[in-house]
Amino acid sequence: MISNLIALTKAVENEMVLADYFLMFFLLAPFVVITLFFAFYVIEIIYLRNFKKPLFVFANVIFRKLNDEQKAVLVANFHFYNELKPKYKRYFEHRVYKFIFNYEFVGSDFTVTEEMKITIGGTYTMLTFGMRHYLNPMFKKILLFPDIYYSEQTQNYHKGEFNPRLEAIIFSWKHFEEGIEVANDNLNLGLHEFTHAFHIHSLKSEETSAVLFNESLQNLFRVVSHPQMKEKLVASGFLRDYAYENQFEFVAVLLEYFFESPQEFKTQFPSIFLKVKQMINYNENYYKKKIID
Repeated sequence: MISNLIALTKAVENEMVLADYFLMFFLLAPFVVITLFFAFYVIEIIYLRNFKKPLFVFANVIFRKLNDEQKAVLVANFHFYNELKPKYKRYFEHRVYKFIFNYEFVGSDFTVTEEMKITIGGTYTMLTFGMRHYLNPMFKKILLFPDIYYSEQTQNYHKGEFNPRLEAIIFSWKHFEEGIEVANDNLNLGLHEFTHAFHIHSLKSEETSAVLFNESLQNLFRVVSHPQMKEKLVASGFLRDYAYENQFEFVAVLLEYFFESPQEFKTQFPSIFLKVKQMINYNENYYKKKIID
């Protein structure tokens, strides 16, 4: 009888010890997770500032897939997509799917088709492909007009704009489509407006992709503010005049030229080209089928 009581007492004590361990685990787990997250963030920022790139970009376990008709739109419109290795095409398709899923598409006086959504999503994905945090919280919808539209906010006519107040990117579909169809005129409305949105986001966010964009951008401004470089850039006539309206337009135009005239850009202004490349963590040698020199 006494031995049974002793055994029961030990069992209760063991259960209490086990319960204490579980309680300790649940109390400490959130602090451990927060500490690990903060440590990773600090390590990555140090790595980013030394090597001008994040520790990693792609970490998908589950991939969202596009159907054959949707993939055909990418094939027809994006040389960038066609050059990707098969593995990275999956990432590209996944991000286009996530873009379409996360943002609302609204047509003003006309119907937004699936092809339009894929084309807009492909443009955005091309711009942000080197970024781990690629979805932008600064806007929630894509508003499309058939042609040039009148903006109540600016009291003027526009082909496109990023409107933070409406949390919207607004496009004239006619001019967005022209930017896709003519791939080497350095006029790409989609790239231009999406760059504005990400530029503003980078000023407000502590995400790694935003930090990289903003710090590389500040380095870029230091390069182009040098009198000799500034004089050379303006005298060359390489960038269209609109680039010199302000810093935001300068950055947006640079990204248009970066994707549409990369070889000429790299040849004429290699130091500027490198800074733009670092801003968006563009690494063609890593994910493309062939190296572009």
